[in-house]
Formats: sequence, C-alpha cells, structure tokens
Amino acid sequence: MLSQRILTRNPKVDAYLDAVEMITGLSLAGFLWAHMLFVFTIVLGQEAFDGLSEFFDIYLLSYIGVPVIIVIGLIHFVVAGRRIPTNIKDQKIIWQHAKLIRHTDTWTWIFQAISGMAILILGALHIWTITTGWPIRADVATERIQAFWWFYLILLALGEFHASIGVYRVFVKWGWFPRKPINYVLKVVTLTIITLGLVAMWVFFKLGGAA
Repeated sequence: MLSQRILTRNPKVDAYLDAVEMITGLSLAGFLWAHMLFVFTIVLGQEAFDGLSEFFDIYLLSYIGVPVIIVIGLIHFVVAGRRIPTNIKDQKIIWQHAKLIRHTDTWTWIFQAISGMAILILGALHIWTITTGWPIRADVATERIQAFWWFYLILLALGEFHASIGVYRVFVKWGWFPRKPINYVLKVVTLTIITLGLVAMWVFFKLGGAA
C-alpha cells in the first residue's frame, strides 16, 4: 500500500530495526518518567530541587545524559519513522482506512506518528532553552515555566501519552502482556505522571508569585 521506500526490505534486518525501535522507545519512556520525578522534587522545596540538580552536575550525569538522550531520540525517530508515509497520497489512504475500520490501535499508531513529529520539534526547543539557561536551578526553571507555561503543558501531554502508547504497543506487539491489563496499568501511570507534572508547574507558579 505504501509507495515510499523503507530502510530495508530484508526481514532479518527489519527485525533488528524493530528491536532497536523497541529498546530506544522504552529507554525514552523510562527517561521521561524519571525526568518528571526529578522535576517533582520542587514540591519538597527549592533546596531539594537544586540539590539534586547539583548532584547531577558534580558527577557529570547531566552533561553525559543530555547528549545520550539526544542520540537515542534521533535514532528512535529515524527507526520508528521508517514506515510513516511521506507522500500525501499514501497519507490519505491510511486516514481513509482508519476511519473505515475504526480500530483503536490504528488510531493510536496515527497519533504516535503525529505526536512523534511534534515532540521532535518541541523537545529540540526544550533542550535548547535548557542549555542556554544552564545550570538547571529552581529560579531559572521558575522563570522559564512562568513565561512559557502553555509550551510545557503541550509538551507534557504529548510526551506522556506518546510514551504510554508506545510502551503499550511494544508490550502487545511482542506478546509480553494481555492488552486490557497493560492498557489499564499504563493509563494509571500516564495520569499519575501528568498529575505530578501539573502539581510541579503549580509549585513553580507559586514560587514565581512569591519572588
């Protein structure tokens, strides 16, 4: 159905690429969840947030981690995007089929494709703002979130839902867990992480108002 060329037509190589897509996707999802837990430390106070940030800086974890995540993200984007149609004709066909069969997993695949492109752009902007405002401290983060709260709301929602759906698709594709139980668990995880993010944003706003 799709006329665009994918990276390979060799089933064995394609299976390896699927494995790379799975590993990089799970790594990014784990990073997003861990990152949100780090941001949530602002609830414990500015000292806790800054202390953890300083710990990452002293042991070079942030200086190593950021480039590693960028590389993993780019690899995941290339490998996961190899099956996404690049011309309008094929895109229309997929859209028509999705509306015709009304299958949830088909719509989640479409959401993954669209949100993945958006996250690539938004994530690049986020990394750029962090690197230009280094080191990461509570006062700097407060100013950034106060000024661009709408940006971080969009990134939070897209990132967490993209990660959750991606993990769901991996578990179902490889037959690790039944659909319904893993779907329920991931919904709980996603809502929990988003709630943590919203609470953290609220605390940052309070800090900005008290400044």
